Amino acid sequence: MRALLLVVVVLAGCRTEIAPFVKKPDAAPKVRLVDQGCEATDYPAGTDVPAGAKNIGWVKVDRLENDDATFAALREAVCKAGGNAFSQMRWIREAGASVADPPVHLEANAWLVP
Repeated sequence: MRALLLVVVVLAGCRTEIAPFVKKPDAAPKVRLVDQGCEATDYPAGTDVPAGAKNIGWVKVDRLENDDATFAALREAVCKAGGNAFSQMRWIREAGASVADPPVHLEANAWLVP
């Protein structure tokens, strides 16, 4: 009786469950609709850029009639430089200009992200 109880306990304790392999359907490809054909992603800092990205260098554009147009020109300049991302965007004032003077250039570090 004791041997039978021991066999039942061992068999019950050694039971394993193997989850069935279920193939998940492939995710739909990501589609980006862009008017110009190039989209540059904005990263706050160079450390936020994904691993494996290649630094292209600094890209600078002149300030335009409004900030939105200037940002669009910066994205276009990054694309023309061969990049698809930028980081560390900053406004540049003329040398010797006061803090109250408006900036004249917008500059960012361009990247090629795989």
